Amino acid sequence: MKPQIPFRIGYQYDNWELSLMSIVDSISDNSYSSYLWVGSEVKKFLNFTPHRTELIFYWDLLKVVILEFDQKSEIYYNRLNKAIIERFLDSEFTLEIHPDGTIIHKFMTRKVNYWNIYFPASKGIRLIYFSNSFTHIKTLLE
Repeated sequence: MKPQIPFRIGYQYDNWELSLMSIVDSISDNSYSSYLWVGSEVKKFLNFTPHRTELIFYWDLLKVVILEFDQKSEIYYNRLNKAIIERFLDSEFTLEIHPDGTIIHKFMTRKVNYWNIYFPASKGIRLIYFSNSFTHIKTLLE
């Protein structure tokens, strides 16, 4: 069985509304609403379990998913990258390494971008996947 992507970009809020808790919006534009996944079912991303999942909707359509993994090694980060590469063999990807050591692998598919970010100082990983039409990605990196 192929590992799954837990939340599909473009799906309606109604699919998960009973398992979401409203949080302070990550994007200041009033058209976006942010929610924390609080459902009883653990949602894994390609068999990796995040400790926090945020869903951002534009009106009622899912536009962004932010998965956070705390206290993970760079080895774990590389295993996650490998799983993404295997899942999206035909996607393009780029690599950025920032002066502070932050590493960003960007995977681009036809409809969705996947940015896997490693923060070496905190040993945190933030995987953000979002609609290609989403224009506020820089806001989520701050």
